[in-house]
Amino acid sequence: MSNDFQGQLPQPRAENTDRMYYLDNLRAFVIVMVVIMHTSIGYMAKPPEWWYVIDIKNNVLFDLLVMVVDVFIMPIMFFVAGYFALPVLIKKGTAGFWHSKFSRIVVPWVVGVLFFAPLITYSIPFSRMATPPSYMSFWAVFFQPAIFNHAQYWFLGVLAWFFVLLTAVYHFSPSSCQRKTSPSSPSIGTFLFISLVPAIAYFIANLYFQSDDWASVAYVAHIQPTRIGFYLCYFGLGVHAWRNLWLTKDGYNPEFGRWFFASVVMLTIFIAYRITFSDTTPLFKAGHALVHSCFNLAATFGFIVLFRDFFNSGAYLWRRFSANSYTIYYIHHFILLPMAYLVQKIEAPVWIKFISVSTLAVVFCYLVSEYIIGRVIEMSRKKPAQIPEHSS
Repeated sequence: MSNDFQGQLPQPRAENTDRMYYLDNLRAFVIVMVVIMHTSIGYMAKPPEWWYVIDIKNNVLFDLLVMVVDVFIMPIMFFVAGYFALPVLIKKGTAGFWHSKFSRIVVPWVVGVLFFAPLITYSIPFSRMATPPSYMSFWAVFFQPAIFNHAQYWFLGVLAWFFVLLTAVYHFSPSSCQRKTSPSSPSIGTFLFISLVPAIAYFIANLYFQSDDWASVAYVAHIQPTRIGFYLCYFGLGVHAWRNLWLTKDGYNPEFGRWFFASVVMLTIFIAYRITFSDTTPLFKAGHALVHSCFNLAATFGFIVLFRDFFNSGAYLWRRFSANSYTIYYIHHFILLPMAYLVQKIEAPVWIKFISVSTLAVVFCYLVSEYIIGRVIEMSRKKPAQIPEHSS
């Protein structure tokens, strides 16, 4: 399997003798949660209209599952991306950094948006209409603003733009990007900042957009306006954590008990608030933004310490899931959506359908990545055998 493509998520790994297996494993876990969450959306009692395949069976518990999981999974991804981005940029320099990112991030993003996102989005009319339009006629209108989207490849695009921003900071202020020689623990002000700033950004965006709305930015980015502030702040928090030697042997290491307790408390408050109050007034929207932000912070650090203390393992299955997680993320809709479509109109208990589809989707994504895509990439990168020259 190619280490250039398969061996990484869309962010570099730490080159450290004290390998942080738990961050690799956490990223793999988040990717599995993405597949499970995307399966759940099709079984929600009130699914978004733009979702690709909506089943005839539903349960309100899937609304609750999506509501909770959707808070923290992507901030975790951006935090880890930020944590590992700067050391690679410093080591390789701008040219080397972008040579790697162009092939691993930019090209897959552009290819995904131009060719795969239309095919994924075509599942909307295909799964709803008795006589859907031809794919080519659908593709011809896909790039209209009302339909256009990046599918799951939005993450690659946003990550690429964050790398551009990080590169600019590194170019104009290299001293601010150097790692400190001695560890520095976060202050109360750090946690207040990372709680309040994204909450304020969420609240302002929520005055003009619904909390789960998506918007295209001049075709070159597809974002949720209420969430983009979180993603930027947590990417920056990852950079800040690396610079201050957080998560290292002698640096700041969050305490498991404290963050686990905070996660449970904030999960309870978040669910209670979302069930009790709707985003109908600016006051309720402000409360939603603050609760969302505090739960996000607690869950992010809660999962980091959970995996650090209990899943810091280089066992075979963890290593293989980590190695294949980028490809699993990239291809999962092409396996998940056909499965969801095949059982869409079957009269069966919703939980049996959900468990079957989500489990098979994860398993088949892994098998396709490991034994088909990985092998093809590996063979394509092997140098052909040299044919010896014969003297005449």
